[in-house]
Amino acid sequence: MSQTSSVTMRIDCDDKKKAEILFNSLGLNMTTAFNMFIKQAIMCQGLPFAVTMSNSNSSDDYFYSKANTNHLDRSIAQLKNAKKHELMEISEDE
Repeated sequence: MSQTSSVTMRIDCDDKKKAEILFNSLGLNMTTAFNMFIKQAIMCQGLPFAVTMSNSNSSDDYFYSKANTNHLDRSIAQLKNAKKHELMEISEDE
């Protein structure tokens, strides 16, 4: 059996709460999620996600917003199933 070590880190309180809610919904706790991250980083020999200066997931960029990507996913599924394509108009407030 491998030995374990404790890690202490500081994280914003709101981020911690949001992360705990997310991980709990996935059936994980913070320790398991952190261990998964570490294992993936070791396997990738780097961070297991892209780190860039651009903010393509910004709420200012509608194309990458959750609402639009969900709509695009539905549209692709409709096209694959030969159904009519749904046209959606969105106000700039969304």
